Amino acid sequence: MLKYLFTLLFVFTLCRADLLFPEKGQELNYIHVLFDWDQEPNAILYNLQISNLESFNNIILDVHEETTLYIVKDTIEWESTYYWRVRPIYNNGNIGQWSEESYFTTGEPKTSGQDVDIYSNDLIQDGVIVYGWATGAIDRFGNEIWNTEYFLMNQINNYGQLYGQMGVEQGGELTHGGELNFYNQFLWMSPEGTEVDRHEIIQLPNGNYMAFTYVYQLGPVPLGDWTQNYQSLGYTADGVTDEFQWRGCKIIEWDQETREEVWSWDPFDHFSMDDHDLYGGTWWNATNSWSYDWMHSNGLHFDEDESVIYVSHRNLSRISKISYPSGEVIWNLGLPAEYNTGDENICTDLLFSFQHHIQMLDDGDLLFFDNGNLSHMLLGDPNPISRIRRIRVIDDSYCETVWQYDLPQNLYGKGMGSVQLLENGNYLINTMGQNEAGEGLGPSILEVTPEGDIVWKATVVGESVRWYRAYKIPSIHPNAFSVLFDQYYDMDVDGNSFTGVVLDDTNTTLSFTIHNQSSYSQSYTYTLSDNNGWFNVSSDTVNIEDNEHFIVTLEPMVEPDSVTSLTMDIWPIHHEYALKSINYNVYRVAGSLSSIETNNPTEYTLLHNYPNPFNPITTLRYDLPEVALVNITIYDTMGRQVKTLVNDSQTVGYNSIQWNATNTTGQPVSAGIYFYTIEARKFRQTKKMVLLK
Repeated sequence: MLKYLFTLLFVFTLCRADLLFPEKGQELNYIHVLFDWDQEPNAILYNLQISNLESFNNIILDVHEETTLYIVKDTIEWESTYYWRVRPIYNNGNIGQWSEESYFTTGEPKTSGQDVDIYSNDLIQDGVIVYGWATGAIDRFGNEIWNTEYFLMNQINNYGQLYGQMGVEQGGELTHGGELNFYNQFLWMSPEGTEVDRHEIIQLPNGNYMAFTYVYQLGPVPLGDWTQNYQSLGYTADGVTDEFQWRGCKIIEWDQETREEVWSWDPFDHFSMDDHDLYGGTWWNATNSWSYDWMHSNGLHFDEDESVIYVSHRNLSRISKISYPSGEVIWNLGLPAEYNTGDENICTDLLFSFQHHIQMLDDGDLLFFDNGNLSHMLLGDPNPISRIRRIRVIDDSYCETVWQYDLPQNLYGKGMGSVQLLENGNYLINTMGQNEAGEGLGPSILEVTPEGDIVWKATVVGESVRWYRAYKIPSIHPNAFSVLFDQYYDMDVDGNSFTGVVLDDTNTTLSFTIHNQSSYSQSYTYTLSDNNGWFNVSSDTVNIEDNEHFIVTLEPMVEPDSVTSLTMDIWPIHHEYALKSINYNVYRVAGSLSSIETNNPTEYTLLHNYPNPFNPITTLRYDLPEVALVNITIYDTMGRQVKTLVNDSQTVGYNSIQWNATNTTGQPVSAGIYFYTIEARKFRQTKKMVLLK
């Protein structure tokens, strides 16, 4: 009987965790590296080591982690080879064997670098900046940390999903729209034979994809300074004769599964060809082309609550609100009638032109990049100016300006541009930084406070680089999560060794914890079943905030001294490629394991905090061999008390407490060196930690 023969083996040397990611021999296109490994029976902690030598004679990272996943951000370099291994630490203080070593390499950086100016480090939003035309990512110091080829990024959503234009295969021409992950895996691609515009690809709440494609219709060549040029090419060019190909931007929705077209919006059915640009040079540009770029639509935003689409049409200096799915145009935001882009536009006093990147914020405001190609004419200023516009449309009829930022003259951007409202209230702005003559600072990304102060700026090094859009995101690993089962042990029964989850009379429920380590708020779906019907089939979806965890408990219907085989699949619903499949035996034994688990600390110990350096949360671990009044206090380098984390009587055991880099009043503290001290009876010890921002 299991209940008479059950014992725990706290050091079972034959069972070693498998190293899952990076895969052995893999070449990485990033240097912020996610390490993932299997849960080890009996382990309460894991020791991860990384070396640039196969012999591990030179350890470049040595950390402890409570979960089975760790992201390294400041150690890995490009064009290098690294070796890594993991070993478990048990709650009696014993240390297990190292896993079999694995190794990986890193590829080449793709850019020549950026000039970065940091004006106020404390005011910068944490995160990394992802940019595209040539798509990559940099940290706040301008170091390239990720790159990809054959992909033009134009959007990243709140879950860390990447959308843009891509080639059919590596090295292919960028003709398809779709979704890519940060590991260069194509997750979805538009159907063959569809000419997808590069400016915007989005995914709708129903899972379908939406983008611009091209549609054509013959129209006249309007009268203007260009008339003679068109006549010399053989056109009548009288402003009436339909003889020249006009190109519009059609909006198409594709089914996520079948990739079939399920909805579309044709501009020729809703807009008049009488409305077109006369002053921005678009008709001059068309003399070198076989079609006239009538709209140059470059921004899509889908609002699920109101079921509308906001669309930016650059060459019409127009923003449209379109009802979905009827396609009815609710309003057009644009220029006064005398500029020939519509005589029923609303909010004509805004005087924006050739704008980019329309988006609706959570509070209903519209935010976009006003390139200002016509600003010299609209504003009476001899120098064109680009502006960031945050406006509120009232009653679908008039507008209020909520916030506006005028870019410096040397950052005027005649083409491209984007803006993102950050969590800390700052704005991340991307500008081409050049006028018609190619003069200006050049492609630049800057972070600006609501008061208009620049706190961070990066400028391209190299004339060939262009940035279409830029986003600041928490991490390039939005798929990062781990799952830990409670009561996961090695066992010895009748001289035979077993591994599995053990349920007893005290702990009758199956319990596991999902750790969201992605730095994004994510939802996770799990499905769980077993071959003996203890749990029937259990399935659920849970939402977990960034860097938080969720505990799942399930009550089995089973008598003691039984065993079943459990299978669970779990994945982030926005990153299905990150699915984890877990297979464990589950044992139900009579009695209680508490009488066996007598391994307690034998001495006071203060362990090093982890991670270290950290931002903004770190964990302090300490061991108590006896009941004691415990005080744990944080100090700065001047010896001033910052915060008391613990001041209470605690029982025997292995303990931990987190510090979130705040002081006694709950305010964030500055980056730098801090000390933490534990006092328990006659024991006193101090260690150092580093806070990065």
